[in-house]
This record gives sequence, structure tokens and C-alpha cells, in this order.
Amino acid sequence: MSELGHLRVYRFDPSAAFEGGVIAAIERMQLIGDTKLIDALFVGRDPETGALRAVDLASARAEGSFASLLDFRLDPGKRPAATERTLAEHPGGVPAALIEAIAATLDPGDAVLAVLFTGPAATVLEEAVARSGGRLVADETSDARALAQLGARLPAALGSS
Repeated sequence: MSELGHLRVYRFDPSAAFEGGVIAAIERMQLIGDTKLIDALFVGRDPETGALRAVDLASARAEGSFASLLDFRLDPGKRPAATERTLAEHPGGVPAALIEAIAATLDPGDAVLAVLFTGPAATVLEEAVARSGGRLVADETSDARALAQLGARLPAALGSS
């Protein structure tokens, strides 16, 4: 029997300060320690236009690195292309309909980070989320091997936050 995973979902309001700490923490989860990152998804709404912005770990892996996650954060001009890649069907990716359902729970400027992992709690991620102004809205065990398998549980967790 495989080890149960943990699903944690964090919500950020428009005052959140994304300065690279969350992405760096996700990268560290991949590289060190007993915590193994299985999947991650970031969904947000542009504060001015309300446009959907999304990037997932599957699309970053498809490109072979975390460069697309960094580009997403650092270069607003690259966010539409990253969102388009994330919404396109790709192996292990979260379906577009699920991403859109998550986005429907967000106001302009809001964002969500969903992380699926095995092993002990990722202290480095918890600290980075707190520094950015995020808060934990869902924390549960799961036997899912990808966020796509969670279906309606993701937007439901956000609807109750």
C-alpha cells in the first residue's frame, strides 16, 4: 500500500506579497528532505482585469524545470502563455474545467495554491506562505497521486473558506 499524501490548500488575498519565497520553497521541497512534492497548482485572478492566471507543476515538468514557475512570477507578460499551457491538456495536468471552477471562487487579486505531498509537513512552505500573507484553508490526507484526481474537492474547499 502506498503512503497517504497530504493536500494543503492556501488562499491569498490581494494584499499578498509574492516575492519568490513560495516558489523557492516548492523547489526546495523537490530537492531536499523527507517531504516529496507530488503535485502543485497556483490559480489567481489579475487584480486589475480579473483575468485567470494559472500554472501547475505538470506544465513546469513538461518544460523540464521550474523556469516556467519563475517566469510566471517575474514576468507578467509571460503569464498568459503559462496559463494557456496549464489549461491545455497535458499528462498529469489539472483539467481546465477544474481550474476554471477554482478560479470561479476567487475575486480579482485573490489566488490559491494547492499542494499535494507525502512525508512530514513542509515547514519551509508553511513559512513562505505565511511571509507572503497566505492562509491555510484546507488540510487533509489523500490517496490521490495528482491534484487532477481530487476533482470537486478542490473548489469545494475554497468555497467554504
